[in-house]
Amino acid sequence: MLRMLLVFRKSLLEMWREPQLTVLTLLFPLFMLVITAIGYSTPKLVTHPVLVLGASQPGAGALLERLRVQRYPDGRPMFKVQIEPDSAEADATAALKAQAATVLLRLATGADGGLRATLVGDATSMRFISASTLLQNLIAPYLEAAAGRPEVVKIAEQPLDLQSAQTDMDLYAPGMMLFAILMLTPQTAMLAAREVRWGTLRRLRLSALRAWELLTGISLAQMVMAAGLVAVMFASAALLGFHNHGPAWLAVGIGLLVSFSAIGLGLMVACVSNSDADAMNIGGVVTMLQVFLSGAFFALPPLTVLTVGTHEISAFDFIPATHGLLALQQVLISGASLSQVAFRLSLTLGLSVVYFGLGVLVFGWRQMRRRA
Repeated sequence: MLRMLLVFRKSLLEMWREPQLTVLTLLFPLFMLVITAIGYSTPKLVTHPVLVLGASQPGAGALLERLRVQRYPDGRPMFKVQIEPDSAEADATAALKAQAATVLLRLATGADGGLRATLVGDATSMRFISASTLLQNLIAPYLEAAAGRPEVVKIAEQPLDLQSAQTDMDLYAPGMMLFAILMLTPQTAMLAAREVRWGTLRRLRLSALRAWELLTGISLAQMVMAAGLVAVMFASAALLGFHNHGPAWLAVGIGLLVSFSAIGLGLMVACVSNSDADAMNIGGVVTMLQVFLSGAFFALPPLTVLTVGTHEISAFDFIPATHGLLALQQVLISGASLSQVAFRLSLTLGLSVVYFGLGVLVFGWRQMRRRA
């Protein structure tokens, strides 16, 4: 235990003597969150500008009033309806191209005398896809009822969570946070491999230092770094306008737990690296694989391989970051409690301990071979 604490102290002193690495590690999450805030600062429940042609058609007034009164759960209007003269179709199309409007709603009278509606917009625009889906769910039942046809399917929308994302940043920020935390993997791998390159192990063998004491000491120093990283990360997110709906202490705890998993994987990377440069390169690849396979950047299709109780286990759930990201999203976005994310947290912890143990065993085995 004493030797482990001495390694921990030595690692902290090295961080202090290399402030550039420490500063870059702490500022990386701030950098990622600033990019997220700039790129995804628009409200998620946005009010869509809708241009209307043919507002003088019979029955159009009631339909447009139906659109005007639609509200999101937080009270914001769904649509801003703007009536255009029938002769202004070219101007309306130009407004769509300039993104001054999201949808062009063209109303006309059909051969049977009923009202017909056509939605026009950029099919590659996420705004149009979102707005057209909302409009279709409102307009189609209205036209069916106006034509005297019974409503075959009635869709009742109800939020599954008490809270929801207020901006696109709220949706994407947890993934960026996970990415910043996982950068501890190549750093840990580099520090462990550097000890081998410096010949520290050969000198410390005289004190009967064991592999688990060395790696645990390095890991404890990295957890101190992780605590600072998580603190900077959540403080930066709050300053940049991120809306946290869950307990702050639980979000911080999840961040630290994911950090432990990143450090454990870093130790495994160090075991297969011949130098600290190799460790950084391999660790970077491992980090990016975790980021993409965990769904931090984009959601992956469900690949369920088994079910444990009410929880589905997918093909990529062997990665601790997968469970950590889901828990972080549930707490930050949906306001989940500890009991609601306990299953995912237990899997994150269990996998982290497994990877840490494998790292210690393989590292010790390699050192024994080198000694022989």
